[in-house]
Amino acid sequence: MVICLQQSQMITLGSLQKLKLYEKDLYRTGKDGNIGIKLPIMLSRLGLKEVECRVSDKVNFLDPNMDLQSKERLYNALNEEGLGANPDELQGLMTKLVNRGLTLDEARSQVEAELFFSKQFEIDSYLTYAPNMKITFGIVKR
Repeated sequence: MVICLQQSQMITLGSLQKLKLYEKDLYRTGKDGNIGIKLPIMLSRLGLKEVECRVSDKVNFLDPNMDLQSKERLYNALNEEGLGANPDELQGLMTKLVNRGLTLDEARSQVEAELFFSKQFEIDSYLTYAPNMKITFGIVKR
């Protein structure tokens, strides 16, 4: 029997998007989590011509039926990206989220969702994951 989990049980974007944490982090830390969407404008202003932008079509599919070596490689890579983070790594997450502007309840809910996912995600899980990287390019005219 295949058990399909509801994505909303594990990834609750509502509170993270509501407070625009990336925008606030830019002012708080100087790091711009939304730089990808701004790059085409910046490159055009710098003089690149025919600037274009596309979204990577790369999708990772963790399939329990893959050969063991490929499955281990992909599972470990996804873990390194933070998917299915060890609960010990989630200890300070609630404090960080509150410091970034979430209420205690919103932060707790997010950590509970991350903890739930970490318990469900294992090497024999089915998972389709699209990291959504923007690729920007243009032509330098001299």
